[in-house]
Formats: sequence, C-alpha cells, structure tokens
Amino acid sequence: MRKLAVLCTAVAVAIVPAAFLSQAQAAGSYEVSLSVSKTEIRQGDTVVFSGTVEPSAKGSIVKIQFFDRDQGGDRWRTVATTTVKSGGAYAKTVTPRDGSTSYRVYKPSVSGLAGAASSSVVLRAYAWYKMANEPELFVNYGASLKGQYGPQTVAGIPVTRYWSTGATANGRTQWATLETCKRLRVNVGLDDRSDAGADAQFRVLADQDRIVSLRVKKGTMTAVDVAVPRAVTRTLTFSAEARNDLVPTYVNASKPQAYCAFPEDD
Repeated sequence: MRKLAVLCTAVAVAIVPAAFLSQAQAAGSYEVSLSVSKTEIRQGDTVVFSGTVEPSAKGSIVKIQFFDRDQGGDRWRTVATTTVKSGGAYAKTVTPRDGSTSYRVYKPSVSGLAGAASSSVVLRAYAWYKMANEPELFVNYGASLKGQYGPQTVAGIPVTRYWSTGATANGRTQWATLETCKRLRVNVGLDDRSDAGADAQFRVLADQDRIVSLRVKKGTMTAVDVAVPRAVTRTLTFSAEARNDLVPTYVNASKPQAYCAFPEDD
C-alpha cells in the first residue's frame, strides 16, 4: 500500500506541471515578426512583406493590414492574406497605398492561442507633386505669385506653369510639405523682357535652412534638382530679389515640383 501511495503521488506531481503548461498555452498568444523589402518606393511599386509566426501554425492565415485614418476611421484594414508555411514563415508581395501609411501583419486566434500583431512599419510611396497653377501642395502664403501674370518667356522658351516674382523681381511664396517631401525640381531664369545686364538672386528655404541660392541673369535657364531633408522639413519657401538697379522684370521658376509621400488623409 505504501508503494502504491508513493506511485500515485509521483504521477500527480508529473501531471500538475503539464496541466499548468496547458493553461498557460491556452492563455498565451502568437508572436509575429515582420520585415519589408523597402520602406520607400515610387507610387505603384510593390513591397515584399515577410516574417515568422510562433508557434508556427503551418497552413493558417495571416493578414496584412494598413491603419486607415480616412474620414476618422482610425482602424486596421486588411489588404491581403497569405498562408503560413513550414517553420512558421510567411511572405506576400503587396502594392502599398499612395503616400505614407502604417502597416502590420496580424495572426488571428487558432487552437486556443490568442491572435497577435507584428510591430507596425511606415511605408512611403512617393510621387511628383506640382507646385504651380495646378497645385497639389498647400500654399501657406504668396498664392498670387503662381502663374498669375500670364505666359512668360525665359531664354526664348515660353512657360505657362510657373512661380514668378512681381515685376520688380521681389516675391516670396511658401508651400507646406509636412515632413513628407525629399526632393525638389525647378527651372529658374529671368523673363526675357528684362534689361540686358539685369541680375537677381533666387533662393529656396527648407523651413529656415537655405538649400538653394542661385544667381539669375537674362538669357539663361538653370535646372535645379536638390534633396530636401524630409524628416525635419515642414515647408518649402521660394524667394527672390533684384541684385542691381536695372529692370529685372520677373524671376521665373518654371515647372516646380516636389517628390512627396503625403498621408492619405492630408
């Protein structure tokens, strides 16, 4: 009898940890990792989402989701699903939304384990946005200087989409970039009606930091292509002024455009 009691006690001790393990597993959740092939792309390009699910849950589904802020929705929406493979790995190619968007991968609950999400990642899909006549960028001030003086001719080239100073070569306009733009392109010159020898200065500020300072003379057009420090730049400002007493007429910045990834709700 004493041997039987000892045996029963040993079995009970062995069973108790197993019972606790089962309860812990039932109360636990999956762990999901996520990596992306790129975080910055051109609009329309694809990105590979990949990672692992633990425990592996081979054959089950994970959901690729974005955080939807449109119209105050503020919720995660599923854009694609894929199947967990052997070893818990998954991978899926997705075309991200335009602009800057947060994504994650979510594993729904299965077999007593609670659902879980990966850490989120921000993907930025860039495009070129016009800055004059048909603006995509919000103008803080100086809207009257965007193509308001009719067609102009610079170095013999007619231009119709432009930012321009007033007739005295003075002017200033600011666009909102909201820390989403990383490049600027524009062609700069003096209107051909300017006096021979007219001289002006054109500048671009990223917030308060000067990123372009260009001397502008009659008969030439200079192409500007410059990086913008995206993470800290909330505005881009164009300004110009005459450098001598001759009549410079208009300083013309034709076809200005910025390479940006605006959030969908902006």
